[in-house]
Amino acid sequence: MNYEITSLEGSGKEIIQRVINARDSQLLIPPKLRDQELTIPEVPNDGKYIGLFSSGTTSQPTCIWNRFDHLELNAVRSAAAFEIKPRDVLLMMALPWHVAGFSWMLMAEYLDSDYFFITTQKGEHNFWLKTVQDIQPDYLLTVPAVLKSLYGEDWFVENVAYGGYPILLEDYKQLSPHCSYMYQGYGQTEAGGLISSYKRRSTVLPFEMENFCNGIPIEGVELTCIGTKESPEPILITSETAFTTETYHSGDVGFKDEKGNIYVVGRSTDLANNREPRKKELLDN
Repeated sequence: MNYEITSLEGSGKEIIQRVINARDSQLLIPPKLRDQELTIPEVPNDGKYIGLFSSGTTSQPTCIWNRFDHLELNAVRSAAAFEIKPRDVLLMMALPWHVAGFSWMLMAEYLDSDYFFITTQKGEHNFWLKTVQDIQPDYLLTVPAVLKSLYGEDWFVENVAYGGYPILLEDYKQLSPHCSYMYQGYGQTEAGGLISSYKRRSTVLPFEMENFCNGIPIEGVELTCIGTKESPEPILITSETAFTTETYHSGDVGFKDEKGNIYVVGRSTDLANNREPRKKELLDN
């Protein structure tokens, strides 16, 4: 075995430091998969690789090996896409062994930002709320399930960034009082993190299907999609930070608007089975 299984003990910061400081390739196995029989692909031997699992909410969890320098580059470009500066205080609520939380921490480490990371678990709503109120960060980076639990509470953060799946269109009204700007990110384990990002001002009334809008690709990413709003089609991705140099099928379907914004409306399996496209996400995986 030419890799190490990263210990997930301790805080998110401790986990990311283990990965950064390790000389060998690292495999991060989500706790819910520890007792399962896993098929781990062979690790390339041309550098340091990180093995991250897809969330498994839309398909079987799969281990993706990607170069550590690809993940670092994606983190740098994520900071630019979210307009985060080194002086900004960041609060992250996610899972450190999945690509979003992992990439966000790499981003903060690259910027040498003051950041806080909470590994999210169901039932910790009061802890999340108190942390946001106490820290008062410049950016809150999290998942829609966490945001939804906080809508009715008293808090404000200038910038809120989220990803994993779209919030509901009507949720804009609930989230708007809590921030000035929203960033919806589209990312995948296969892409090494962020693929595209969409920024909106919280006080602007939403337009039809805006919650599915994921903006334009970040630097180094090319998206191909021939779909329309009425007939979404598969989204193909080419990314300099992906696990492959080839164009790959994202597994998602959507369309582009006249400005080049990508709308991700669901999974290809939904299209094939004539189901209404949807995405979902869990906190405890």
